[in-house]
Amino acid sequence: MPNPFVIAECGVNWRDLIDADQMIKAAANAGADAVKFQAFDTTGFPIGSALYNMVLSKSDIRFLYWRCQQHNIEFMCTPMYPEAIEMLNPYVKRWKIRYNDRENWQIINLCQATGKEILISTDHIHKHDPSIKLLYCIPEYPPSQPDPTKLKGFDGFSSHFPCISIPAEVAIGLQYLEVHVRLDKYEPPHYYPIDTNVSITMSELAELRRGFRL
Repeated sequence: MPNPFVIAECGVNWRDLIDADQMIKAAANAGADAVKFQAFDTTGFPIGSALYNMVLSKSDIRFLYWRCQQHNIEFMCTPMYPEAIEMLNPYVKRWKIRYNDRENWQIINLCQATGKEILISTDHIHKHDPSIKLLYCIPEYPPSQPDPTKLKGFDGFSSHFPCISIPAEVAIGLQYLEVHVRLDKYEPPHYYPIDTNVSITMSELAELRRGFRL
């Protein structure tokens, strides 16, 4: 079994920095290589909404980066607006562009100007700079079952599929695997993270990681 670079996508599956800190620790213990958050602004979110409360400030970014350093796991964060790139640049080794911004050249060009590697979620192969890595992403939410044959030519797979067996099957030969994760403690009937339906638990992440090492 190959051993891809595993990115634990925390996304919006946390409520506060305490949750985020627990996700970093759990992802590191599960064997992930990186843990990823999202940097978005308040545009379109009413004050007091769950997403409004998860907008990351520069001090939040510093805290999450420092906690990643403490747990020996790479910090990643997707820039969802151009100004976020300057804020994130001191703290990230590489960039991850979401599917909705796969052709947002303002964000992509700003990331390229930093000279760092860029991972882009997309559903088609196209000519690109060698520094850009393409991660196959199914443009559905929640997604249908992934077809391993469609990953040919991609550098990785960005999975929104809440099942560990599917990524393990399709990740053969891929350099990167991104999976949405959530804390085990948030099981029904307790608080449901926003992306519950497209996420695996940290325990499942650990099982997935062990599968690659067998």
